[in-house]
Amino acid sequence: MRINRPAFSANMKGRHLILAIAVTVLSGCAATPKVPAGQKENYPGLIKDSTDRRARAETEWRRMLEAYSVPQTPPDFYPITYTPRSLLGVSGGIKIAPQLKPSEDPEALALREVARNFIQRWHDLIGADPSGISLASAGLSEGLRQLVYRQANYPFAVVGNYGVMTISLGPDGRVAGFDDRFIPVVDLPVRPSIERDAAVTKLVGRTLSFVDSSGRQQSLAISDRGEVSVKQLVVLPIQKGDLLEVHLAWEVIAGKAESRTVYIDAVNGEELKLG
Repeated sequence: MRINRPAFSANMKGRHLILAIAVTVLSGCAATPKVPAGQKENYPGLIKDSTDRRARAETEWRRMLEAYSVPQTPPDFYPITYTPRSLLGVSGGIKIAPQLKPSEDPEALALREVARNFIQRWHDLIGADPSGISLASAGLSEGLRQLVYRQANYPFAVVGNYGVMTISLGPDGRVAGFDDRFIPVVDLPVRPSIERDAAVTKLVGRTLSFVDSSGRQQSLAISDRGEVSVKQLVVLPIQKGDLLEVHLAWEVIAGKAESRTVYIDAVNGEELKLG
């Protein structure tokens, strides 16, 4: 009997070649998994708790108290960002300017200038460059001029109880209140992956559950698109443990007679928060 060895050998070589290609392809797929549809790498942006950030903030706090001859007292900082939450423990506030006569400054323009200089001097403690914030309002409450600043170094408004700083100034040039909710800047997409209409569609046919101001459980049924309107794109920080997740989100108003604010992630479509 005669065996055709060359043909057998060639056939086996061909099978081995096909098997080698298959293994290579499968190995490559395992090494570089695909990101699921609707998700992005390095998203959301993360602001992690940092001992270095805390140390720098504490150093600036001590320097500020020393500069205005205020007795040293431990700072009251927000977690993670380490920006001042209050002047807890600072008796009498911080005198940063001479006393002003009301008749000399009916519009409190001088106090605004005092606050501007204060912000420029202590921008490392405040956590934002002065060019990246804007004055939103300058109201009067209980004899104090309350200057409210908005964070403007993101392409969209920062919401969710973040991105705002309030400085309360007395007519004697004293800082009586200091509440700083600015956040560090992280990289975010500048355009949404989820379109405006898609954000609306996600809420139609839904029943939203929430707790009202009196603590009672309530629900809101959304039956058609006319009950949903998209307000704007925003930057929404959400605290999770010892970090802040920073999302690009659609701010959506749901309901007519009674409405709620819903935030839909503009990158992956996730429902982030019900306001």
